[in-house]
Amino acid sequence: MAIRKTASSLTEFVEWAEQVAEAWTDAGEYVTPWFRGMTSTRHKLVPGLYRSESGRERFADDELRSEFKRRGLPLVAERPPRDDWEWYSLMQHYGAPTRLLDWTDSALVGLYFALSAVRMNVKDFAAMRPAVWALNAWALNQRLGVAGALSPEENSIQDYLPPLFQTQGRVQPQYPIALDPVFIAQRMLVQHSHFTMHGNDVRGLDEMIGELPLESSLFQVVLDADSDGLSYMNQLLARMGVTETTIFPDLGGLARELSVEYGVYW
Repeated sequence: MAIRKTASSLTEFVEWAEQVAEAWTDAGEYVTPWFRGMTSTRHKLVPGLYRSESGRERFADDELRSEFKRRGLPLVAERPPRDDWEWYSLMQHYGAPTRLLDWTDSALVGLYFALSAVRMNVKDFAAMRPAVWALNAWALNQRLGVAGALSPEENSIQDYLPPLFQTQGRVQPQYPIALDPVFIAQRMLVQHSHFTMHGNDVRGLDEMIGELPLESSLFQVVLDADSDGLSYMNQLLARMGVTETTIFPDLGGLARELSVEYGVYW
């Protein structure tokens, strides 16, 4: 079971984030935690592809990758992706189902995503019990004999993303790994992005704790406040410069920021 605490204010949340970092610091070497904000404690650490029964087949992943690449090239505003890993990263950041989970090394960015239901004016968003996870990516990759997050260029992880429709004779790894992606999109840079990538096991990362070295390396803080308290946390984040346009630096982000700022929802 992941270690869980509660925070009812921004101050308590920041204190929790620092305690997590201190708990993972060994022999003076600072470990940077990865954070993932989620709108509800009911949600598991499951990538988008595995949240649907139809997406749990290897064929579905290949089909999605193939079609995204075929149709997406004319829509790429920045430089075109250079390989399958960059295409897969781009898929994740634009909402296509993948075996990737987004993480960030910024605790406040993680908190911002946890509070997204507040900005969308969802009814009874406090009852959803938003939360932020913290992951020690170094511990996750220890079983591979790796110190730190992996790079997509490393040969040891190529079986996680084999060439399209060439899975015969290949055994896809079972457990997730921690990755540092190439920042193919601007939003990846400003969000301080990192990934975990699932293999063929469709369970959430939080459901694998007994099988992976995560007993003391996966923490959760539940934002235990009422609607007014969560709204105030969101206001404080904006006051500190963490807003929709800092997370999504484009016109879409600006439009959403203005709708929140002026209280106009539709």
